[in-house]
Amino acid sequence: MGVIISGFSNIGKSYLIKNKNINCIDFDTCYFKKINNWINIYVECVLALKEKYDYVLITTYGEILNELNKRNIEYYLVYPKRELKEEYHNRAIKRGSDNDFIEGFFSRWDTHIDDCIKNKNKNKIVLNENEYLSDVIYEIK
Repeated sequence: MGVIISGFSNIGKSYLIKNKNINCIDFDTCYFKKINNWINIYVECVLALKEKYDYVLITTYGEILNELNKRNIEYYLVYPKRELKEEYHNRAIKRGSDNDFIEGFFSRWDTHIDDCIKNKNKNKIVLNENEYLSDVIYEIK
């Protein structure tokens, strides 16, 4: 049975999938948001994917994490230290993220970090400078 990893933007989820020989999937929410009851449907799909993949990489979107917490579903939350905003901003630019995303996401940086810190999940990994998901993935399992 696989592990769910809720990964902050720009921690290297896509890199991990493309460059490491790891059985994982990055499961985006963009296909679900227009469906009624999409959060429950998304979570059910994530649970089904755990049967096939060692790691199911998901968003840090608050409503998804709240649903996982409500259902007592175990997951890992991986996010950077607050002071790494500039490093993550540069990662987003290098990755080719569009300017609207970059502007919106980084204008709410502290809120995003606060949400991760306040999350009641006990399985948290805080990334240090120049550290990526691929550096900590083997600690998770």
